[in-house]
Order: sequence, then structure tokens, then C-alpha cells
Amino acid sequence: TAGTVFENDQFLPDHPPLGRLLLGLSHDLTSWSISGSEGTIYNVVAARIGSCAAFAVTVLLLAEFARRRDGIVSAVLTVLVLVAMPRVIGHSRLAALETMTSLAWTAAVLHLASHWTGSTSPPWKQSLIGGILFGLLLLTKVQGILLPPMIVFWALLRFRWNAVKPLMIWGLTGACVFFIGWPWLWQDPVGHTLQYLGRTTDRQTLYCWYLGTRYADKLVPWHYPFVMMLATLPLSAVVGLGARLIRRRFDAADQFLAISILGPLLVFAVPGTPVYDGTRLFLIVTPMIAVLAGRGLHLTLMWLQSLRLPSTGDTSAPRQSRCMWSLTSCAAVLICVSIFLPSVPSVISPFAMDDYGPLVGGNRGAQTLGMESGYWADALNGDFWEQVPEGSLVSVAPVSHQFQLTAMEALVPVIQQRKIRLQAFRYDSSQQRGLLLLIHRLADLRPGLQSTPAGARRVAVVTHGSVILCELVDTTDATWIETP
Repeated sequence: TAGTVFENDQFLPDHPPLGRLLLGLSHDLTSWSISGSEGTIYNVVAARIGSCAAFAVTVLLLAEFARRRDGIVSAVLTVLVLVAMPRVIGHSRLAALETMTSLAWTAAVLHLASHWTGSTSPPWKQSLIGGILFGLLLLTKVQGILLPPMIVFWALLRFRWNAVKPLMIWGLTGACVFFIGWPWLWQDPVGHTLQYLGRTTDRQTLYCWYLGTRYADKLVPWHYPFVMMLATLPLSAVVGLGARLIRRRFDAADQFLAISILGPLLVFAVPGTPVYDGTRLFLIVTPMIAVLAGRGLHLTLMWLQSLRLPSTGDTSAPRQSRCMWSLTSCAAVLICVSIFLPSVPSVISPFAMDDYGPLVGGNRGAQTLGMESGYWADALNGDFWEQVPEGSLVSVAPVSHQFQLTAMEALVPVIQQRKIRLQAFRYDSSQQRGLLLLIHRLADLRPGLQSTPAGARRVAVVTHGSVILCELVDTTDATWIETP
């Protein structure tokens, strides 16, 4: 079976098999119970359950790690910070590899933070287990190659020469798991490994809309990953990280978690490194941000609850102390509610992947700064297609790749049910009029189409935080100021 699959010329080795395998298992195990996709090639909703399950396991790992360090309150706060991240939640609803990769990264990093941060180097058993987790990470997506430089730097800095043996066990075990778990590598280990790594950089050029400018993926400014990560953090994460920095009690585990956050961001900040699609490529750092932010909130609550009125010998002092305890407890509850509650509308929104945080003034502020509206076209949901007239021919702009429209027609049940036909907009207003779907991925949407032309009738529009994500317009009577 492995030979039949991996020796086929049509096999596409752009990603290792583990993440795809889990999504496929989810599809096969649950598709029978989810109706509505009988006429499509795949039941996409069934595959999405795999991502949801991976996110649930990620939450459990974070909760257990935080509980063992600081107790149940810290665990709850850590989980709440992660769940309050709209872009993390948004990606967990997709049948894509991002959430699987975050799970594998989280498992590998938390194990290292637990067993490689002591006063002595880890025993061989823990090095072996860590290597297995590293191998599973490599089998999920290419982001796994970002971990070795960080652990080598950390281990040599902390354990000196005593780090050599555990590092060798960790690295060799990971490499063996990666090789054994991907039969495609068996045919030509060196050649296929180089081919796989080459495909990660030799790709079609993608574009970013950043600070009002269109950049090719390899020419994006170095500060893009840092700005985008900060711009998309919710209030709870911002407050938690700020509190953690103020408290300044960083143990070895916190230091390693900070390195695991900064490492990937620094890699994507290197000039010439392709970066695109908002925070998607470095979304793996968000669980570690949640751990540090959750601990910062926990330390703050502990400080509030430690406040007491000084003892004066007065008989009323116990009553005053109880009153003070009640006030600090109420303050702690109010703080938690005030920092988590604003994220609820964004998290439950179907457009959570397009959300921006308070540091840039939300989506409206991000639009003013010239940030991308959205990259996934997640606005094209069932509610939108229900507003498109049945049997209509719709021109689409922009079209990111040659398979986009045929895939939408094959995989989206409502398009088939309403007999909607899609075609690429030819950018010739004199010859092509009628229904035009404008997807507001600003990096690819030409300036002449970023505003509705005079005389065009808006049929449907989808917004998030007052920012347009997509719109359907009838250009039959439109007057184009310039050729789009």
C-alpha cells in the first residue's frame, strides 16, 4: 500500500503525512453522520472535526502543564487566554494543517520545558521521549525544523558539555521517527529529503498587504511577524504578557518558553524568508504565549489576594480583613471578566481568522493602518451564497490560483445546490458585465476593484468589524473610472 501511494507520480510531497492522516481519519470516521455533502468529492466539515479535536488536545496539554507548575487557577487562566485568541479559534475550524502543527509543536516544546530546564541535563529516557515528539512534529509540517536550533542553543548554554549526549539522543530519535513515518523517504532518503526541503522555499510568489503596501512574500519588512502577532493578540493576552513582564520572576521554564516564542518570529523576520497569510506560518507560538500570559494573570491575582489591612490590635481588624479580602476577590473577578469578555464576539464570529486586537484599535484601526482584511476568503460561507441568485454566472476577483474556482464548485455543497457557476474576472469592463464577486484580499485585489464602481448595485456584502471582507455587485450599469 505504501508503495502504491508514495511511488505514484501524482503524489505531492509538499507536506509530511501525519497531519493529513489525522484529517483523513476524522473525515472517514465522521462523514457518515454529517449530511449535506453527498454530491461533493469530500465532506469538508467532517475533516474539520480533526482540527477541532487537535485544538482540544492542545488545550488539555496547556492546562496540565500550567496545573503542575502553579495550580488549577493558573491552568484555567492559561486555557482562557488561548481560547480567547480569535485567530487560533478560527484556524481550528479549518480542515488544514495549522492546528495539527500547533498541537505537535506544543507537545514537543512543553516536554522540553518540563525536562530540559532543571539544574542537570535530562536523563536518556526523557531525551528519547522528547525525540519521539520532535519526530512527530517533523511528520506534521516543515515548521518542525525551527526547533533544533533553539534547543541546541538552550541546552549548551545551560548544561554545557553535559548537553551533548541528550541532544544526540533527542536529534537521532527525531530523525528516525521522521524517516520511519514517511515511506516516501524510503525510496531515496537523501534525494527526497532535499526535494521536500526545497519545495518549502521554491514556491509560487505570494503577496502581502502590509501597512498600505503590497509586498512579495520574500520582500516583506523584517518587523512583519512581530507587528502581526502583537496586532492580533486579544486583550487578555496583552494584559497577561504585560503583567508577566512586570512581575519579572522568570524561572528556567519561562525563559525557555520565551525562546520558543521568539525563535520562530526571528526566523520569519530574516530578510528573504517567505512570509504571508497573516499569522498563519507562526501561529505555533500562540500556545506558549498563552502559558506566559496565563501565568502573568495568575501572579497578578495572587498579589491582589495577598493584600491585607495592617494589624492594629483593634477588635474590628478581623472584620476589616475579611472586608479587604472580599474587595480584592471582587476586583480579581472584575479584572478577569473585563479582559476576557471583549473577545467573546470575535471568537464566536465565523470570521475569527480576520480579527485584529486592541493594540491596533480592532479591525477598523487595522484598516486605517493599512492591514490586510483577510486572506482565507472565509467570508464566502453558506449565508453569503444563499444571497446569490440561483443559476447565475458569477465573475470572481481576485483568483489566487488556477484550481480555486473549480475546487469551490466541487467542494461547496451550496454552490452545487443553487447551480451557481464561477468564472475568473477578465479585467475588461467593456466585455464583462453582470455579477462580480470581489474578495477583499487586498494584496491581490487590484486598486480599481477595491471600491464599488459608480452605478453598480450591491447584491450582498460581508463585513467584520465594519471592514468589508467580500461583496457581490451587479456591474451591468456600472461606470468604471479606470480599467480594473
